[in-house]
Amino acid sequence: MTQKTNKIKEAVLKNITQVILIVFSVVLGLYLSERIEDNKNKKEAIKLLSKIKSELKENKKLLDYWVPYHESAVKSLDSLTKNELFIEDFIKDNSTLHRIFSRGTIMGEMPANDAWDIAKSNPLIVNFEYDKLLVLSKIYKQQEATYGSFSTMIELLLSPDLNTKESAKRNLQLFKNQLQDITHRELQLVRFYNEAEMILKYQNN
Repeated sequence: MTQKTNKIKEAVLKNITQVILIVFSVVLGLYLSERIEDNKNKKEAIKLLSKIKSELKENKKLLDYWVPYHESAVKSLDSLTKNELFIEDFIKDNSTLHRIFSRGTIMGEMPANDAWDIAKSNPLIVNFEYDKLLVLSKIYKQQEATYGSFSTMIELLLSPDLNTKESAKRNLQLFKNQLQDITHRELQLVRFYNEAEMILKYQNN
């Protein structure tokens, strides 16, 4: 009876040991699989952030080119809207206004937001640190706010009553005010870009 009991105990112990090994193997497998997936996600998140950094660097270069031009245009408009001779010429021919556009346009290209739009819809964004997400959110909201009124300016320039005698002076002032507002917002945007350089640890080369 004792020998039979010992055999039963040995069998039970063996089964328990096998169950423990199986459970351990499954748990270890799940853990390793999760770690591998986490590492993969972190690498993909780094790639995603790298694309955003590249986008921001290009956007900053763009503003470095256009902001001084916009500031100069605002100064010219500020002077011209007080010049009665210019206003008379403008009423006769609205292309007179184009003398302030030394580059032939108000702005040839606006800052991009493609990489950020992709990141926002990607679950990997949860791997971004809070301070980085905060500065990125501020930048892209500022971009949207800065150039949201740009279409209104274009509509004003193309409107048939742009330079009518009744509206010319008012429209010039309105155009100047809109461009001035954009320029102020651009300067704030540049400050945000500079903040991003420090937080995201990249250089605008």
